[in-house]
Amino acid sequence: MVKRFLTIVLIAIVAVFLTRFVAAVVQIDSFAAQLNGSYNNELEKKHVIFIAQQYDNPFWKQMEQGAQAIANQYNMEIQYIGPSTNNVQEQLQLLQKAIASLPDAIIAQGIEEPQYIDLIASASELDIPVVTVDMDASQSKRIAYIGTDHQLAGQQMAQLVLQQVNSKAQIGVIIGSTQASQILRLEAFQEKIATQPLIEIVDIRSSNISKLEAAKQTVEMMNTYPNISIIVGFSGLDAIGIVEGLQSMEKNNVTVYGFDNLSTTAQLISQGLIRASIVQQPAEIGRQAIITLNSYFNQNTIQTKQYITTTVVTN
Repeated sequence: MVKRFLTIVLIAIVAVFLTRFVAAVVQIDSFAAQLNGSYNNELEKKHVIFIAQQYDNPFWKQMEQGAQAIANQYNMEIQYIGPSTNNVQEQLQLLQKAIASLPDAIIAQGIEEPQYIDLIASASELDIPVVTVDMDASQSKRIAYIGTDHQLAGQQMAQLVLQQVNSKAQIGVIIGSTQASQILRLEAFQEKIATQPLIEIVDIRSSNISKLEAAKQTVEMMNTYPNISIIVGFSGLDAIGIVEGLQSMEKNNVTVYGFDNLSTTAQLISQGLIRASIVQQPAEIGRQAIITLNSYFNQNTIQTKQYITTTVVTN
């Protein structure tokens, strides 16, 4: 009888220990799974390569900042790269290298070049989605374009100029490059200005996305056409360079219009040296690029063209 009682007690004690042991093992397994899950989540961060038109250009840096600001929220990691100067061939080489590295996605400026179209097709075959920003490449297999409506921006610029002019005037224009975004702005601007017979665009030059080159071209333009009373810059650094060029010649009777709202641009507007600027939203473009990629990764419907509005800043 005593032996039976002791046996029962022993069995009960063993059962308790076994129960606690199993519970502890389950708890440890659960904790390990949580740790493993967290680790896997880190590993599963989407690798997005962002190729800028020009690495240090303030407009592109603002776009990168907008993308970086929400990348973690959507479990993405951004690698920002770009040429040191405005160089289409280098952009294409960087795109080719980016595709070869097999990222989860690419954000890049659209370029209407056959090689670019082919590269985007290659990315698509490898299931690498490409979002174009700043300029579209609508003939390519990009999944979406996010950026400014450049034709509308050119029309807005023309309207600003026409509000000022009430008599005969000569206009000079400096574009950032011969890429499509600049040409679309220029053509829309020319079309609207052409409706006014007394206003003439007498010279068009390129700054190659360089403030120093914009200043140099301004001086040459004014030497060739001294009666120019208005100069328009179509990329972010142009108006700043135009002002510097005019100041070097001590020309204070020329009205300057520009694009974007860099810190120096804002200062020059407040000083009355730039009349007005059409302001894009690069940070919002970058932000929407990440949101669009997240929708794509989650197999949601996305808009293939997303125009980000511009505003006008004056003094």
